[in-house]
Amino acid sequence: MINRESLQDEYAKMGTYDLLEITSNKSDYTELAVSVALDELNKRNVPEAEIKSYVSVFAYKPDKKTIDKYFVDFNIFHKAGNYTLVIPIVKYKTSSDFCRYTGFALKAQQANYYLVMGTAFLIIAIILAANYQASFLLIWSSGFFISFLFDIGYNRNRQIDKIQEKVDQKKDPQGVFN
Repeated sequence: MINRESLQDEYAKMGTYDLLEITSNKSDYTELAVSVALDELNKRNVPEAEIKSYVSVFAYKPDKKTIDKYFVDFNIFHKAGNYTLVIPIVKYKTSSDFCRYTGFALKAQQANYYLVMGTAFLIIAIILAANYQASFLLIWSSGFFISFLFDIGYNRNRQIDKIQEKVDQKKDPQGVFN
């Protein structure tokens, strides 16, 4: 049976960071375990501020399936849909928000990219169509192809590199857990 004395003996042998992990993950341990860990940290003269400000290195623990979801790409129809959803409230609620909280980091970034590009080319198309009798639909649809080519040629790889960098640093690429 586990009692205070047995935990004190065990925790006396543990490192300070291991004890800090116990105190920062209170939901994973019994009240007795957390209490004994706090007592041991106090014996070691660990400042109270350090104990309270310690953030668990295990707070973000993605599995392989979760990490694979980060890199799922939009298909061309989703990209075109986000390009044409230029009303930010509609787009935010339908794409970026959904992708962010379901773990699709690349999709969330692409949703934002195509929204910005769609809005920018919409404004350009309106100005050119009004002032130069240019074809509004031709300009706006050409903007999608320019945006798409830039995305597959440069932007997508840059986004993937940033996501991979955060995964390598054991951080959540979307900041949901950080």
